[in-house]
Amino acid sequence: MSRRFVPVGRHILEQNIKARYHAGDIGTEDALHLFDELLQVAGRSSIHAINCLLTVVGRDCPALGVSLFNRVARSKVAPCSITYAILVDCCCRAGRQDLGHTAMGHVIKMGFLADAIITFSHLLKAICAENKTSYAMDIVLRIMPMFNCVPDVLSYNILFKGLCNEKRSQEALELIQVMVEHGGSCQPDVVSYSTVIDGLLKEGLVGKAYTLFSEMLQREFSPNAVTYNSIISGMCKVHAMDKAEEVLQQMLDRRILPDVTTYNSLIHGYYSLGRCKEVDRIFQEMSRNGVQPDIVTYTIQMDYLCKSGRCTEARKIFDSMISLGQKPTVTTYSILLHGYAMEKSFHDMLCLIDLMVGNGIVPDHYVFNILISAYAKEEMVGEVMHIFTKMRQQGLNPDAVSYGTVIDLLSRIGRMDDAMSLFNQMITEGLAPGIIVFNHLISGFCTCGKWEKVHELFSEMLDCGICPDTVFFNTVMDRLCKNGRVTEAQDLFDLMVHMGVKPDVCTYNTLMGGYLFVGKMDEVSKLLDNMVSIGMEPDVITYNILIDGYSKNGRIDDALVVFREMLDTKGKPSVISFNIMIGALLKCGRKAEAKDLFDGIWANGLVPDIVTYSLMIQKLIEEGSLQESDDLFVSMEKNGCAANSRMLNAIVRSLLQKGEVPRAGTYLSKIDERSFILEASTASLLTALASRGKGQEYKELLPEKYSELL
Repeated sequence: MSRRFVPVGRHILEQNIKARYHAGDIGTEDALHLFDELLQVAGRSSIHAINCLLTVVGRDCPALGVSLFNRVARSKVAPCSITYAILVDCCCRAGRQDLGHTAMGHVIKMGFLADAIITFSHLLKAICAENKTSYAMDIVLRIMPMFNCVPDVLSYNILFKGLCNEKRSQEALELIQVMVEHGGSCQPDVVSYSTVIDGLLKEGLVGKAYTLFSEMLQREFSPNAVTYNSIISGMCKVHAMDKAEEVLQQMLDRRILPDVTTYNSLIHGYYSLGRCKEVDRIFQEMSRNGVQPDIVTYTIQMDYLCKSGRCTEARKIFDSMISLGQKPTVTTYSILLHGYAMEKSFHDMLCLIDLMVGNGIVPDHYVFNILISAYAKEEMVGEVMHIFTKMRQQGLNPDAVSYGTVIDLLSRIGRMDDAMSLFNQMITEGLAPGIIVFNHLISGFCTCGKWEKVHELFSEMLDCGICPDTVFFNTVMDRLCKNGRVTEAQDLFDLMVHMGVKPDVCTYNTLMGGYLFVGKMDEVSKLLDNMVSIGMEPDVITYNILIDGYSKNGRIDDALVVFREMLDTKGKPSVISFNIMIGALLKCGRKAEAKDLFDGIWANGLVPDIVTYSLMIQKLIEEGSLQESDDLFVSMEKNGCAANSRMLNAIVRSLLQKGEVPRAGTYLSKIDERSFILEASTASLLTALASRGKGQEYKELLPEKYSELL
């Protein structure tokens, strides 16, 4: 037999390529030069070196990898099964699954079935990445067996990942059970179980996830730390802390030590539930086991403290973290910044930004949007516009959130020209305004009464393909009703129904409130009937509107019927319901009934508020039942309902009008003690006493601070 001769130069080149490939010492440019050099002298044995070069090029430039394969196919070198596997991978990653299928056909046609499983795996990954897992399942369960290519556990694991990514973890669970029940050579492994368990947890199927985990242990699979961490993390995210602790104990029993990732999951879970004592226990356990907190641990802790309004404590953790050598990320800064924003600590916010920039961390969109939102809530327009401009100066164009917040602020304060200018600028910069931005602008123009602009923007929104939702319609209808434009609100309601947008209770309440505002109680009743006919239950606000409407129209008995119906069958009234009814009864002189309702508040599990007490006390003063009114005031404050400035001023005015100056002096002292302001209308009544020549007579009866007015 003759011995095949391999030229020395080619042999050395091939060996060099393979050695450098395995050492990771070939870049894309270098691989291209070596490919050209090798292809000129290539023989049959060169395919292994060529595969190395194709892998390198295909990793960075899959389309170029396909092109190089075509050159190989035209040369004297025959591609092998690995070459075709590389080709299929390149086709799929270049977005050309059609070419990947064609290449797969060549693999089958040329008889590379023994190695086809690897090639199929590349194709399956690409198909699942495009959320076409059902098609991938057809390949694994039908097409591969048809060509005598038995799927292995890797093929199934690709399917499990695809199904779970598409939130079809229940199907993945059924498939894993089919594998087990079939009892063949292809059985699920640790990766299979871990993938499906993680998918089940992400969909909130805690019970099924835990059952599958138990089955995994029963089949004597040994989860590693990564598997345990994944399961504990999933349990904590759905607040199944008891299960998470059980898994942790099993982890310890198997002598697998928890790491900082394990503890971070538990800390986050307990903080989410507000169980701070458990968090302290976890920190102590970390310390005992020699596990040091990392940046994630500190960030979780700071996030909880900031959301609980404890920014001072969060800042101490932030500073201690730096002192321990941990470098805060932009996320860490953002959490503390958001905490300061919630507390309106603007000075602290600016100092933190300076520290952030000083430490070399560039503020991103999220950071700037926190600043813009904080100042916008306080209507600090100058500061908002300064930050908005500063973003551009730092090379960061405002995003849709930035624009939306500023447009909302300008619309709220009536600067509609400026708001529209920003809106147009937003569109010019290629940012598509969403329904929220349109909502801000339309609400602003409604408030200003510029209804032509409202119609214009509404049409533009529809032209942009943005379908208004229930919240949008409710917002615009509310503005229309508050401006007395109930007919237009009704038209909008009809359009809403015509467009297939389902009205909710709030929609009906808004329109009913509008008809009440213009005194059309018949229309209110029609809306209520319509609401009930479609199976929608009126809520407490609906009933309050009806009670208020009947009361204002002098139909007190009708209001009482609705109120009693509410008490008997339609759910729990609120204190506001009682206040409306009590106020109406007192106004028409039905004091006894009002008193009965007042006494009945506690029986319904409610507590009178300051409005309730004010109504009763004012009526008692008006009738001259002064001792009774004083007693009720004392009872009110004993029950934890403290009088405010408005109530005390109203009581003083009522007493002065009745000529009860000494008693008025007592309540003036309370205004003084609580550092409340004496309202102009109250001061005017005091001055009027002096004008009637009774200043000196009453001077000694009032606190010194107020006697000067006499």
